[in-house]
Amino acid sequence: MTSKHYINDRRRREELIQQVIGEGKVIAKFIVDKGHREGAERHEITDTGIIVIYNNSNNKMITKLIARPNQITRYDWTAPEELIAIAREHKRKKYNCY
Repeated sequence: MTSKHYINDRRRREELIQQVIGEGKVIAKFIVDKGHREGAERHEITDTGIIVIYNNSNNKMITKLIARPNQITRYDWTAPEELIAIAREHKRKKYNCY
């Protein structure tokens, strides 16, 4: 399942992920509770610098982010330097503007 917002508003981002960057393999998962009425989120970070965000209770995919370096490092972990470099390159190419 995928949110209507992502389906309707993020087509260009999804095309960029699928055709240029690649989904990658999940290398880290974090539960993030922002106090949303729908409950906590699960953020999965891939080795291609994509953050896939799910509703943790119903497993619905909310969105995908083409991560900037600060989005990779905001979690409580030591992110691989190669991943931060990938995120820097995405930012340089303005991939995360979609």
